Amino acid sequence: MSSYHNPHAESPPTPSGDDAIQPNAPDFVETPEVAPLSQEHEPLPVWLYLVCGFALFLAGSSFTGFEIFGQGLLDQGPGGPVLAGAASPELPPSAADLGKQVYNGNCANCHQSSGAGSPGSYPPLVGSEYVLGSKERLAAILLKGLNGSLTVNGGSFGSQTMPAQESLLTPEKIANLMTYIRRSWGNTAGPVTVDEVNTAKTKFTSRTEAWTETELLKLPPSDTTDKK
Repeated sequence: MSSYHNPHAESPPTPSGDDAIQPNAPDFVETPEVAPLSQEHEPLPVWLYLVCGFALFLAGSSFTGFEIFGQGLLDQGPGGPVLAGAASPELPPSAADLGKQVYNGNCANCHQSSGAGSPGSYPPLVGSEYVLGSKERLAAILLKGLNGSLTVNGGSFGSQTMPAQESLLTPEKIANLMTYIRRSWGNTAGPVTVDEVNTAKTKFTSRTEAWTETELLKLPPSDTTDKK
């Protein structure tokens, strides 16, 4: 079979690349023009600067211990300022404080918490020559006790026996007790040490009976080296 060619027929033109893109074609989407980004930045509001600055101020003051801000936020460390609300370290009790405990538990029942004693029965400790005088004589009374009446500040008091405290109280407690009664209720005599009590205890170690007023008056009435 032979093919037929019409010499008068024209071939269709070859489409170009631009002709292939038609604006109204369904698969054509024209890209919209986008405005370029602005290089200028909008400034932050003033109130934001103020808030940030105040926050930094508070943070810095907490480290420097500023008068108002930062108090109590951080430990100021050794040598730092003492804050108004900070608790002071608790001090150990003094000899007089310890002696007061001994007195309340062993002596106040007779001599009263005021040290005034009981008229006609128990001698006062306030202004007593036996309290403010010789430490040795006062230690002797506490260690061995007292029997019979006793004249104090010109008044006579009772015939009750004061029990010895040597077997009940340690030399340290006796020293604290003596310090307390010599420095309380207006008394201003010097404190008593444990060594001074032990010296009296050694000196009177062989004595087994309570003292009488006559015997006490033979002991030194005062200390020549007493330090107040």
